[in-house]
Amino acid sequence: MHPAVIAAVAQAMAELPANPHSPHAAGRAAAAAVERGRAQVAQLVGRPPRQVRFTSGATEANAWALHGLSQAARARGVDRPEVLVSAVEHPSVLAWATRVLPVDAEGRLRMDALDQALDELGGRVAALSLMAANNETGVLQPVAQAEARCRAAGVPLHCDASQLPGRLPVDLPPSCLITLSAHKLGGPKGVGALVCAEAPPALLRGGPQERGSRAGTVAVPLVVGMGEAATRCNAQDPSERDALEAACRRLGGRILGESAPRLPNTVAALFELPGDLLVMALDLEGVAASTGAACSSGAAEESHVLRAMGLRGLPVRFSLGPDSRVAPAIAALERVLARARAVGVSA
Repeated sequence: MHPAVIAAVAQAMAELPANPHSPHAAGRAAAAAVERGRAQVAQLVGRPPRQVRFTSGATEANAWALHGLSQAARARGVDRPEVLVSAVEHPSVLAWATRVLPVDAEGRLRMDALDQALDELGGRVAALSLMAANNETGVLQPVAQAEARCRAAGVPLHCDASQLPGRLPVDLPPSCLITLSAHKLGGPKGVGALVCAEAPPALLRGGPQERGSRAGTVAVPLVVGMGEAATRCNAQDPSERDALEAACRRLGGRILGESAPRLPNTVAALFELPGDLLVMALDLEGVAASTGAACSSGAAEESHVLRAMGLRGLPVRFSLGPDSRVAPAIAALERVLARARAVGVSA
């Protein structure tokens, strides 16, 4: 978290203890803080504040969007509604897929496959879910092209944009449902948002919170922190990423998605040394890397993203913050690979 975000969260914890849905003065103060946070997040994505609905994070927002759009299709009389997703989506999106669409060798959705699915399934398509940027490779998806096709077919488009804020400007088509995650943009863990003109049917039912669309007391300090973080999002300079990629190539690595537009902070590379061994060795050198998404890298399993791109193996993935400097990581990588090659360790 950004230091200013930590301070804002701590202040909200100390000074805004009331339930923001209570009518008394303390409740109104908490509610005002929530609405400030809502306006700050809305400004980040260029949407009206009323379109921002807070969740516990991106996983919940993804589930709400895709389950809700399926429910809405059923309510319209659609039998067995289809949820289309790309093969490189986050697991929290893949869990709701009924049809997985292929990607090209760089990991970008194949438009011909989307066209074929829309033609074949017609009115049964409840939604397409296409991430803005891949969480493992940093590859940017052709969201605008997909949105044009979906709009022509009358199909809602959901975009998990968790990786975008703080790295690149968030410039997504106004018809998209957008998922955001606070901790990806310098905010606290445990809060995210679903941004949409009209909320899908509720996933969490009970109370009337979030204008009746999402039950549960809003976590005021977390929303305050997400709002503060949203005001501090700037496009990230790719120079450190470029330096790290150049070093990976020099050391024999293959950069994943290198011919595609990518985030300025993410490097995923395949070496002859398996990624899980590289990650452990780098950790001993004081460098925190992963073999893929942090939520799944504890198990050294082959990445579904790599398989979808037609590749095999375990990559090493570096994710850089705005203040990251890669020289220590490059030096550590050089040492690790030199030791491995000296003793003949390889995949």
